[in-house]
Amino acid sequence: MSTLRSLCLLGAFSVGALACNGNKEPPSPSGTISLPTRPSPPSTGTPTQPSPEPTSPPVTEVPTPTPTPGPSPTEEPAPPQYSREWYVSPSGNDTAAGTQARPLRTIAKALTLVGPGEIIRVQQGTYAEKLVLDSNVRAGTASAPITLRGEGMPKLVPTSAGWYMVLVQRPNWRIEGFEFDVKGARQIAVTFAGDTQGTVLANNELHHGSFGSGISTDASARGVTIENNHIHHFARGADDSHGVVIAPTSKNITVRGNDIHDNSGDSVQCLGPEGFSNDAPASGVLIEDNDMYDNRENAVDLKTCHDVTVRGNRMHGFTKSTTSRGEAVVVHYSAKNIILEDNDISDAALGIAVGGNRVGAPPTNVSVRRNRIHSLKMPEGSAIRIENGVDVRVLHNTVTGTKGFALVLGHGTGGDSTNVAVRNNLFVTRNAVNLGPYTSGLDMSANVYQPGANFTTGNFFIPEDSWVGELLAAWKQQGQDTSSDESDTALVDTNDFMPGAGAVDRGMDLGLPFCGSAPDVGAVESDCAAGAQTATATLTE
Repeated sequence: MSTLRSLCLLGAFSVGALACNGNKEPPSPSGTISLPTRPSPPSTGTPTQPSPEPTSPPVTEVPTPTPTPGPSPTEEPAPPQYSREWYVSPSGNDTAAGTQARPLRTIAKALTLVGPGEIIRVQQGTYAEKLVLDSNVRAGTASAPITLRGEGMPKLVPTSAGWYMVLVQRPNWRIEGFEFDVKGARQIAVTFAGDTQGTVLANNELHHGSFGSGISTDASARGVTIENNHIHHFARGADDSHGVVIAPTSKNITVRGNDIHDNSGDSVQCLGPEGFSNDAPASGVLIEDNDMYDNRENAVDLKTCHDVTVRGNRMHGFTKSTTSRGEAVVVHYSAKNIILEDNDISDAALGIAVGGNRVGAPPTNVSVRRNRIHSLKMPEGSAIRIENGVDVRVLHNTVTGTKGFALVLGHGTGGDSTNVAVRNNLFVTRNAVNLGPYTSGLDMSANVYQPGANFTTGNFFIPEDSWVGELLAAWKQQGQDTSSDESDTALVDTNDFMPGAGAVDRGMDLGLPFCGSAPDVGAVESDCAAGAQTATATLTE
């Protein structure tokens, strides 16, 4: 996939950045999206300016975090230089010098000696140690972090003491290359707390614990990156055990590029304070580019967490259980400022669920955009279900192969769905929309449906293959989706979700990046390869 096409899918252009078509995106006043009517086809005369949507409520679009510029793909990053190297080996001795020839015996001893800009190289073997990186251990700095590296995947196993194997309370550490084998103990493999800014847990395998999670951030942990780890088989019978838990008071946590599966809870849960504390909700969370699958509950569960982006993840293998409806993504309680974008969701009983459970305010300011949701299964098989929420936007998604509805909205579980915008979606499904009565401020526009798709209002139920509802023409006569169309040429290939003639340049300009004369309907923008270098250069200036 080209660089620009990837950026188009992510929506990774901030307001005012260069659009995929090489044009400058006009800034929206007061952070709102400009919502014009569908543009007219290009002509040789004076261009017709689209008029504003007169009945569309203003909605605040959540900004996508701007990517941090990295090295050019053609540049090899310079190997890190360490001011000192410490060695640990099962054959070592803690009274030794800690050199390669005379290694230390325990990692705990090395932790008391290492300083900024230095590395601990732990050799192959098994280490039964509880590691505590607290005030007795030095902090790294942003320019000189401290590295704890396993060489040849040494194994850490639990001791009998405490509820964790490793506690990290120091900033600018990098912990990488270990196998954390919890061996069924009621312990978390790694937990973070306090000033952990710049600390990274990367390239490890963590597995087989029976406590609440494999990894947790808690007690005002901040600035942690959990990256490229294999996290699996955390389970405790009928109770939840999650891959990663982000607890209240955590801030600026990144979960990126991990393989998380076969846990008795979720791959990632952002835990709300409801029921056990009055702590401030977690905030500033980025969950991206992970493979999350085959858990008993969900891929991502966002409770009362704020300012969360979930993007570019692959989620599959979720089935109804005693504790879950089989959703890939859940956004509920009082979650706020949430972006769900460019995720690939399949083989689940429900794709994305917003609302339902609620304590206090409903989910507020939620963007569901550019997701590819396909091959969903019974007992519900719906792609997007909005039970309650305020200012929820469903934009540019592609849905195919659902057993249930592409969209279920406004049935009032936990409250109304208020100011919901459903625009530029491509729903290639037999059962399109099920609409409940609790939908004040609903605006459905510029969507494209499969010919002969079914629409219904009233009580929600699981559709049967033989069930027939209203067709799009009757749906429009009720005042719904009046600017939407149906097309049998809207999708070229369900494998790459490339739009066809019935979807290319057929969307409304929502202030998001697009290629061509107008946005395509659906998750994928076509013809984005041209101008990639220009757009990429603009992003990294």
